[in-house]
Amino acid sequence: MKKVLALLLTAGMILSFASCGKEPEQTKEKKKTESSIQSEQTVDQGWEGSWKATDSDENFKIYDLTDKGFKCEFYHVEEGQIEKFDYEMEFDDDNKTVASEKGSADDNGGWEYTFTMDGGKIKVTWQNSDQYYTRVG
Repeated sequence: MKKVLALLLTAGMILSFASCGKEPEQTKEKKKTESSIQSEQTVDQGWEGSWKATDSDENFKIYDLTDKGFKCEFYHVEEGQIEKFDYEMEFDDDNKTVASEKGSADDNGGWEYTFTMDGGKIKVTWQNSDQYYTRVG
């Protein structure tokens, strides 16, 4: 009887030690879900959609938004006419409010576009210039 009692006490202690520091699976799933929701909210700053320059015919469309960045179909003036350029942008800050072209200005021939979400508008900066764009539609 003493052996059975000692065995039960030992088993109980082992199980209690084994479960120390472990969270129930439901708590882990809940934290994972909360984390992914927070991540989605961080990225969804209103980037996706069509945008038009406030003082020219230049415009762009942002699509394929991810936690890392987005793709941009950019129509801007080049040698007196509007031309289409495709860019892949990556977020530069944890708040997902600033994005720039993948690579560096050196990779892009001295040009590198940076997009900054600024009060519902996007400021596009390149070299020593900047232009504001507002959402279309």
